[in-house]
Amino acid sequence: MYIKSIRFGIVLWLCLWSIGLKAQSSDNNAQKMFDSLKSKTFDELDKLFDENSEDSILSFHIAREYLDKAKNENDVIQTARAYNLLFNVYDYSNRNNIALQYADSIIITTKDMETHMRYPATGYLKKGYALYALDRYDDALQSYLIALKHAERVENEEQIVALKHNIALLKTNLGKNREALITFKENYDFLIKEDTLVEYPMTYAATLYKLGDTYNRLKKYDSASYYLNKGIRLRFSTGNAEFYPDLLSAYGVNSFYKEAYTEAKDSLQKMLITSREDKEDVNVKISYLYLAKSLLKLGKKKEGLDYLLKAESATNEFNYVPQIHEIFTLLIDYYQENKDLENQLRITNKLLQLERTFNEKYARLNNNIVEKYDIARLVKDKKELIETIDSKNKMSRYRSILFGVILLSILISLFFYLKKRRNKFSEISDKYTELVNSIEKKKEATIVVEVPEDIKKEILKKLQDFENDHKYLKNNLSLGSVSKSLKTNSSYLSKVINIEKGKNFANYINDLRIDFCVDQIKTNKKFKQYSVRSMAGEVGFNNIQSFAKAFLKRKGCKPAEFIKSIENQGFE
Repeated sequence: MYIKSIRFGIVLWLCLWSIGLKAQSSDNNAQKMFDSLKSKTFDELDKLFDENSEDSILSFHIAREYLDKAKNENDVIQTARAYNLLFNVYDYSNRNNIALQYADSIIITTKDMETHMRYPATGYLKKGYALYALDRYDDALQSYLIALKHAERVENEEQIVALKHNIALLKTNLGKNREALITFKENYDFLIKEDTLVEYPMTYAATLYKLGDTYNRLKKYDSASYYLNKGIRLRFSTGNAEFYPDLLSAYGVNSFYKEAYTEAKDSLQKMLITSREDKEDVNVKISYLYLAKSLLKLGKKKEGLDYLLKAESATNEFNYVPQIHEIFTLLIDYYQENKDLENQLRITNKLLQLERTFNEKYARLNNNIVEKYDIARLVKDKKELIETIDSKNKMSRYRSILFGVILLSILISLFFYLKKRRNKFSEISDKYTELVNSIEKKKEATIVVEVPEDIKKEILKKLQDFENDHKYLKNNLSLGSVSKSLKTNSSYLSKVINIEKGKNFANYINDLRIDFCVDQIKTNKKFKQYSVRSMAGEVGFNNIQSFAKAFLKRKGCKPAEFIKSIENQGFE
C-alpha cells in the first residue's frame, strides 16, 4: 500500500509538472506573439485584428499596439483608426461606457479634419451607436445629426446611408413607421446598385430587415414577406449571418399575422436559438410574445403562458418599447379571468411605470426629431428647389405651399401621436385605480375581527394627524401603505375607517382630497388658475378621469362647473 501511494504521488507530480510546462509554454508563446506585433505594419495589424476579432484579449493587444505605433509616428489618421478598433473591442451594444470614451477619442483626434472623407463623422457615428445602446436617444440623435452634416459636406454616401438608417430607427421607436419607411426605401434603392451591394453587405442586410419589420408594423404583410425572404436568402447565399436572428423574428411575426401559426412557431424558436436568448435584445422579447400568441392559437395554453412570463420578467425600464405592450395586457387578462387580483395589480402597476418612463424618455427626442431633423431637411429641400427654379415664380409658390402642407401634416401627426399615448396611459391608469379599489373592497369584506377600544382610539388619533398633515395628497396610496405608515394593522385600519368614517378606504382618501381641492379653489387664487389636470395631480390623483369621477361623487358636479359657480359667487 505504501509503495502504491509513492507511485501515485510520483505520477501526480509528473502530471502537474507537465501541465505547468504547457502553461508556461503557452504563456511564452503568447508573449512572443505580443512581442512580434511591434514589427507589424498598420495593414498587417489591421488584418490580424479582423482574424482575431472573436478573441477580445488578443484583439485588445493588437489595437493597443496599433495605437502606440500611430502615436509614435504622430499619424492622426492611424490614431483615429486605432481608437476605432478599440471601440469595436468594447461591444457598445452591451451598454458599455468604455466604448463611448473611445468614440470621444476619435472625435477629439480628428476635430480639425473638416474636409476628410471619413473623419470626424466616423467618431460622431460611433458615439451615436454607443449612446443609443445606453438609451440616451436624444443625445444619440444630436451625435447623428453632427455626423450627417460632416458626411454630406464631403458626400460620403456610405456614412449618409448609415446615418439616415439610424435616424429612421429612432423614428421607428417613436411609432413614426411611415416616415421611417421612406428612409429605408431610399437606402434600399441606393444599395441595390450593383457596385454598392457588394461594398456594403451589412447595411444591405440591415435595410432588408427594417423594410420587412416596418411593413409588418404597417400591416402590409405581403410586402414585408418579400423583403424578409430576400434577407433570409442572403444569409445562405453569402454566409453573412448579420441580422439573421432579427430577420427570423420579423418573419415569425409575419407568419403569425398570415395565420401560419406552426410556421411562426418554428421561425421564432429558431430565432431564440440563434440569438442565444439575449434578453436585453428587444427582438427576443418580441419573439417571446409572438411565440406565446402562436402557441395559444395552437391550443398550447400553458406553453404560451410560460413564454409571456419569461418576456415579462426580462422587461425593465431600460429595455421596454411599446411593441411589447401586449405582453402585459395578455397577462392582465389572464389573471383577471383567473380572479388573481394580486398578480393582476402587480402586472398593471409594472406596465404603468414602464409606460410612464418610456413617455418621459421619448418626449424630448420626439420634439427634436421634428425640429432639428424633419423640418431642417424640409427647409433644405425647399431652399434647393427655390434655387433651381428661381425664375419660375409660380412654381416657387407651389413649392412653398407644399412645404407648408408637409410641415403642417408632421405637426398634426405629432399632436395625435402624443394624444394617443396620453389616452392609452390614462386608460391603464383608470384600470389600475379600479383594480386597487376592488382589492381593497375584497379585503374589507373579509374583515370580521373586532378592534380593541384602546387600539381604535390610537388609530383615530393617528388618522387625525394624517389628515392635519395632508398626507392623503401623496400619489398611489393604498390601505397597506397607509397602515404601514401609521404603524398599525391594515385590517384594524379598514374596520375603523368603515365604522368611524362611514366609508371604505378608497372613498375616505378621495373625499379628503376633494375637500382639500375645494378649499384651495375657494381660498387660493393661484390654485384656482390651475388647469383641471394640474389640480388632479396636486391633490394626489394619477389622472384627470379618476379626479373628475371622485369630484362628481363628492360635490355633485364636475370640477370645471364647480370652479365656474365659485367665480359667479365672487369668492376671492
